[in-house]
Amino acid sequence: MNRHGTSQALAAGTMLDEYRIERLLGQGNFGFTYLAFDTMLERHVAIKEYFPEDLARRDGLRVALKDEEKRDIYQFGRDAFMSEARLLAKLKHPHIVHVARYFSAHETVYFVMDYEEGETLAQRLQRQGRPLTTAEARTLLEQLLSALSAVHEKKYLHRDIKPANILLRRNGEAVLIDFGAAKMEFGAAGSLGHMALTPGYAPIEQYYQDAEQGPWSDLYALGATFYRALTLERPPDSLTRQKAVAQGLPDPLTPLVARASAEHPKEFLALIDSMLALDASKRPKDAAQLLVQLRAAPGAPLLKAHEKSFSYRPRKLAREHKILFVGPVGAGKTTAISVLSDKGCISTDQAASDMTKALKNKTTVAMDYGVMDLGDGERVHLYGAPGQERFDFMWEILQKGALGLVILIDNSRRAPLDDLAFYLRWFSDLLKKSKMVVGVNFMEKSAAPGLDDYARVIRECGFSAPPAVFEVDARNRRDMAMLIEALLVSIDPGVQDA
Repeated sequence: MNRHGTSQALAAGTMLDEYRIERLLGQGNFGFTYLAFDTMLERHVAIKEYFPEDLARRDGLRVALKDEEKRDIYQFGRDAFMSEARLLAKLKHPHIVHVARYFSAHETVYFVMDYEEGETLAQRLQRQGRPLTTAEARTLLEQLLSALSAVHEKKYLHRDIKPANILLRRNGEAVLIDFGAAKMEFGAAGSLGHMALTPGYAPIEQYYQDAEQGPWSDLYALGATFYRALTLERPPDSLTRQKAVAQGLPDPLTPLVARASAEHPKEFLALIDSMLALDASKRPKDAAQLLVQLRAAPGAPLLKAHEKSFSYRPRKLAREHKILFVGPVGAGKTTAISVLSDKGCISTDQAASDMTKALKNKTTVAMDYGVMDLGDGERVHLYGAPGQERFDFMWEILQKGALGLVILIDNSRRAPLDDLAFYLRWFSDLLKKSKMVVGVNFMEKSAAPGLDDYARVIRECGFSAPPAVFEVDARNRRDMAMLIEALLVSIDPGVQDA
C-alpha cells in the first residue's frame, strides 16, 4: 500500500515477457520489487520495476504519467535506473546482487536479478535482539569491503548502504543489494518533495546537491551500518552532527572506542570510527585501502589516507539554459545563432540605417532567438542582443536569467580590443555571477590583434582567470558548438562527462 492508501503494484499472475509475477517483495518511492517465476528457465527471480509513485499511475499494465509536464523528470529517473541495471549486469561478484537482464515494456523499464533467499541485516538485528559479535562483524565487513572495492573499481558508487540494503544469505554471507544510484540521481533533481537518502547513514556530502562524493561517501554509510550492528543504535544523522559542531557543541556521535566493551578489539572499533569521520577528508578514501587495514595484523596502525581514486557530483536534471550573445554590429551573432539552433532561428532584423548601413543591409533591433538541443531533454536557449548601443535597453532585459555570456568580436573592425573592453565593462554585473567565453570572428580578414591580445585585455579588466578565447567562423556550426561547449564546461565541469 502506498501513502495514498492504494497499491499500484502488479497483481500476482501478471506476465512480463516470460516472467510470471508471484508477489510483491518491496516498494519504494521509485518502484516495486517482485518475486517472479522464469517460465523458460523454471527458476525464481527478482524483478525491479521503475515506477516513481509521485509521477506515475497504472493504466492497465501500462505505466502512465500523472502530469505530462513532468515527462523530463520521469525520463531523467528512468535513465538513472537503467544505468544502475547496466552497471550491475557488468559486476559479477559473490557479494553483489547480480542482474541477468533488463528490458523495456509497458512504457517503463525492468531489470531481472537473481533471487537471493535470506533476510536483511536490519531484519537479523531486530529478530535476534543483540549486536553482532566481533567475528560476525569482521566477516561481514570483509565481504562488503570486497564488494565495494569491485564497485569503486568501475568508478561507481552505491550511495544507499544501510542495514536494509545488506542481504544475509541462509549461509550467513552478505550480499549488497538495492543500489541507490537511480534514487540519488532522481532526488538530486529536487522535484519530488523528499530527499533520496537515509538519515543516520548518509554522509554530509549527500545532503548538498553540488557536493563532491566518492568512495569515502560509501564508507561513511558502511561505517554507520556497522555502528548500528555493534550497538543496535542508529547513529545521529550527519546534518545534526554538522550543526552541533558548527555551534561549538560536542559531536553527538559517541565514537565506538569510547563505548567499547572487552568483547570488541579497540583496533577494530577504531577502524569503523575512522569511516564515520564527519569531515570527508579524514575518512579512508576507498574500500580497497580499508580492506588491507582490516586484514592487517592486530595492533597495526591505521593507514594514512591516500589520494582519492575518483570523485563524483550528482547529475543535474536536464535543464533549460539561457545563453546571451553580445557584440558589435556585424560580429556574426545572428549567423551564429542560426547555425546552432536546431529549431530554426527567430530574428528581428530590420533594414539598417545611419552608419550601420555601411556594415550590413539589415540589423537586429530587438533580439535573435534559437534553441540548441543537447540531448536527453537538455536545451540551450540562445539569445542574441542587438549590436547598436542605442538598443542597450534590450541588453538589460536579455541578460536577466542568463547562465552565461558569449561575446563575439569582429577582428576586422577599427578597434576590436576596445569593443571587447566595452562589453566587459557593460556586462560586469552579469559576469560577477556567471561565466563567459569570447569568440573572435573574421580573423581571416585581419590577423591582428591576436588571441593573446584579447586575453591581455580580459586580464586588464580584472579577470584573474581569463575565460577561453577562440578564433571562430560564425558560419561554421562546429566552431560555434565548440564555443558553447567551452562555456558550459566552465559553468559545470560535469557537462564534459555527458
